[in-house]
Amino acid sequence: MIWSILWACSGDPKSTAPMDSGNASTCLTDEEYYVQEIEPTLQSKCEVCHNAEGIASDTQMSLGESSTDNFQMLSELALSREGGEYLLLQKPTNQHPDGHGGGQPITSNSAEYEALELFVGRINGLADDCDQSVDLSEEESENSCDREGSPSRLLRRLSHVEYDNSIRDLFGISGEWAVNFATDNVLHGYDNNASALLVSPILLDQYAAAAESIAAEVLSGTIIASLGCPVQDIDCAETFLLEKGTEIFRRPLSTKDINNYLEAYELAADDGFDSGMTWMIATMLQSPHFLYRSELGQRQNDDLFALTSWEIATELSYLFLQSTPDLTLMSLAEDGVLIDEDIIEEQVQRLLLDSRSSESMIKMSDQWLGLKGLDFVPRDTEVYPELTADIREAMATETQLFLAQHYSANASFSDLLTQQHSWMNSTLAHFYGVSGVDDSQFREVDLSSDPRYGGLLTQGALNTVHALPTSSSPIHRGVLIRERFLCQHLPPPPANLDTSPPVVDSTLSTRERYAQHSSDPACAGCHDMIDPIGFGFENYDGIGRWRDIEGAHEIDASGEILQSMSSDGSFIGVDGLSVLLAQSKEVSSCYVQQWFVYGTGLGELEDPEVSCALSLAIEQFDSSGGALQSAPVALAQLHRLTSRYGGLGEMDSLAVSASDDPTDPDDTGEPDTSEPDDPADPISDLSVVVDEVSNWGSGYCSNVIVTNNSSSEETWVIVESVAGTISSLWNAVSEPVSGGIQFSGVSWNETLQSNQSAEFGFCADL
Repeated sequence: MIWSILWACSGDPKSTAPMDSGNASTCLTDEEYYVQEIEPTLQSKCEVCHNAEGIASDTQMSLGESSTDNFQMLSELALSREGGEYLLLQKPTNQHPDGHGGGQPITSNSAEYEALELFVGRINGLADDCDQSVDLSEEESENSCDREGSPSRLLRRLSHVEYDNSIRDLFGISGEWAVNFATDNVLHGYDNNASALLVSPILLDQYAAAAESIAAEVLSGTIIASLGCPVQDIDCAETFLLEKGTEIFRRPLSTKDINNYLEAYELAADDGFDSGMTWMIATMLQSPHFLYRSELGQRQNDDLFALTSWEIATELSYLFLQSTPDLTLMSLAEDGVLIDEDIIEEQVQRLLLDSRSSESMIKMSDQWLGLKGLDFVPRDTEVYPELTADIREAMATETQLFLAQHYSANASFSDLLTQQHSWMNSTLAHFYGVSGVDDSQFREVDLSSDPRYGGLLTQGALNTVHALPTSSSPIHRGVLIRERFLCQHLPPPPANLDTSPPVVDSTLSTRERYAQHSSDPACAGCHDMIDPIGFGFENYDGIGRWRDIEGAHEIDASGEILQSMSSDGSFIGVDGLSVLLAQSKEVSSCYVQQWFVYGTGLGELEDPEVSCALSLAIEQFDSSGGALQSAPVALAQLHRLTSRYGGLGEMDSLAVSASDDPTDPDDTGEPDTSEPDDPADPISDLSVVVDEVSNWGSGYCSNVIVTNNSSSEETWVIVESVAGTISSLWNAVSEPVSGGIQFSGVSWNETLQSNQSAEFGFCADL
């Protein structure tokens, strides 16, 4: 059962004041306890929206006149959990990953929360009628972290940035091939989410065109000449495969691989060596062994798979450099020693010294802070004629240099917010009104004597992106802080609300216009969490320039954080906000969460395995003192770097040494003459979507989603016709049956609740 409360409000109390659980009568029945200790809070803080006519009337929490009916409804909600956490405790405290439309009507250290916690404990059989309190933390912990954060096996497609970087570092050629690719899907704020990186038919065609272009450029370069082939023939093609194939696939090529790609060479070699090589290289660059990162591993016991040194080398390189492993990592992978924690730590420290590591932080921050839109966010040229293309570029350069400097120096996260300096050239300094900068080149500028600028949140790039075409925007800037610094996701407003910004009125300041806008009770639930933060940015106009007045109105930059986990407080201006955020553990933990989502490609933080791994990463970050580099380093110290979980019928990774080619465990060298088993009885209420995500001629990979459309729990089994022979399978087990291949789930996804889905994938040779 999922408690989907999209919107809730708090209004004027119509009943009693918040209760004090310390005064509760002992040995009450559950319903008596509900009436005495829970119902008054619902009436005062929830019923204004959660009623038959209210904004939240279509959610599972809709309060009526009958206390008995309300008790039954709330008892059902008290049983609901996501990610090992109780929804009835997460939602009103605004701790749910999807947020809570009504903000945080109940704080986690309040008497109301203690009473609600005891109610949840009672309903779940963890407290009896006479208990005065219950501690659910231990019970919840046991349910959420039993696998220490090791995730399921997967193949993870290269993002477009990773694609371009990999081609550059493999062949020594630079280009932006991916700029012509279909845009990667954005999920959880990032464009490299593993589940969102699908391959559409259009992208397949674009991969093919790019591969042919890259192959032609490789042949026109120095790589072929460096092979030292006496004759340019098939032997030279084989030399290329032996020397570059391991780098391209991030694992050694098997004998079968080499034979397959030599066949591709021969198909086009009638038109000459260049033609054959172009076809062979282009075919390799369209293979899933290049386009996908293997995180499959080799079986260690029933369900534990250890990633190979090749896979760990790939993980480390793409985490820190967003590119293919270099020769040092490849050499260590060949020696099989990257399973050693000390060697992994040595490589982490080496990669941090690579200039590409700072570039990775910049790419992450572009998405974390929403800066990718700086080049094209619209601005009214009559209102802001000064915002030229050169100024936009200068703003971007300022932020990039600022981030790279702090990351390279491993400065603390708090320094990122509070340091009174930045990077400017004379053009940008003149735009800001900062004196003393005469250089055409960017240099570091001390701003300790100028309180207007200094620190990440004062920079023009950030304040320009998070504004409106003709004005500043307290909403955009407040949402930035709420979602990207506090990691509190805000739900969309109800469909029937007018969400347009308040009408421009020269007789009112921006602050006054938005104050009127959010006075509507239907809007206040969210806007109380957003606008008071955004008002602190009002000294910066719609293109990030400082202002003391707005038209005839003096700027009031006082602000407040409300309904956060631990960051509540008042402040004056961005300076004060930066100090408040810099002191908050909630904010630094959010920074780690942003790195986690970006670095792992996982955004489903309510998943117990994922949430546990994130908690461990935050602990590692805190123990290191909160330095900026410590966030990705913490990811490299998790069990997920070296292990995965899978099912009994799943195959080992292909990322092994050539001498250790994985084989079918049932392959005895003799043909299988046994009759296929009959398929299991089908489940009529399952829907199956099979998506071919790549096809390289001699093989293909597919992603399969199975959904339980019934109203009850089901253990899923499906039979599909599969072309060719399965060479890799993850998140499912398979066996041949009459009619095709029977697939079924593994330990963590074999049972589906109503409307729940399971996802698995396989690759097959044709």
